[in-house]
Amino acid sequence: MAKKLLIVDDNAGSSELYQIRFETSKWEVSVAYSGEKALELLKTDYHPDAILLDLMLPGIQGDNLLKILRQDQKNNDIAIIILTAVSFNPRGQEEVERIAKLADDYLLKIEVTPGEIVKRVTELVKKKQAKKWSGILRKKLTKYRFKGKNN
Repeated sequence: MAKKLLIVDDNAGSSELYQIRFETSKWEVSVAYSGEKALELLKTDYHPDAILLDLMLPGIQGDNLLKILRQDQKNNDIAIIILTAVSFNPRGQEEVERIAKLADDYLLKIEVTPGEIVKRVTELVKKKQAKKWSGILRKKLTKYRFKGKNN
């Protein structure tokens, strides 16, 4: 089954470039050109493996969208990667660091090629899925051990 990616970027040229690159690598890609459109899509049964998130968006800014997404536990297994042209935040370096901590990765568009982005996102998704499955197995083993001691 193909991995799913949601690109949240108001720049149609960038979005199309990344969409083509990911689709070439066998990803299923959806694009939202605003934070509001991304939220609408995520409120459906659509659940991507990863989100490429620009910070400068019309309406809901990327940093606020990131906060909203991280508050909902159903999104914990989604790898969220900030991909932006913005290397600073007018609210200061502390804000950049806080935003970066909420994301799984923080990339500047001018510093990475589309191929490198595909590789980083793929690696992050694999790590997230491995962590998810190890947690599931740990719960099952704990439950099994607990049942075994009482029998």
